[in-house]
Amino acid sequence: MNKLEMRIISKIIRELSLFHLLHGHADFTLRTKINEEETAFITTSERLKDEALKTVKEKIERERELEVETYGWELIGDIDDKSELEIVGHLIDELKIENTDTQTTLTFIRKNQYKKKTKA
Repeated sequence: MNKLEMRIISKIIRELSLFHLLHGHADFTLRTKINEEETAFITTSERLKDEALKTVKEKIERERELEVETYGWELIGDIDDKSELEIVGHLIDELKIENTDTQTTLTFIRKNQYKKKTKA
């Protein structure tokens, strides 16, 4: 993984943490799993309110965009709170939501674009 990808991943982690803090969650977990094919960001917290889930779906379920991939991710943290998840949405390929009576687990999948090339 190259340094640019590492920086993008660290910004996504920051923004997902901030999202939970802004929604009043003082107790949440965020795990990151990185392999050759993808990076998964898994957050677990007390059950998100319907309004927060709606916001996540609207902001994250977008097409990944090359322009944001190249330049826009640098804007994360420099604009208002509602727009930040939009930029994260352009860096994520898939969102999975799991709810129980007491907790919500959100899984954000980012397909690796910058795979190491092996020599033949």
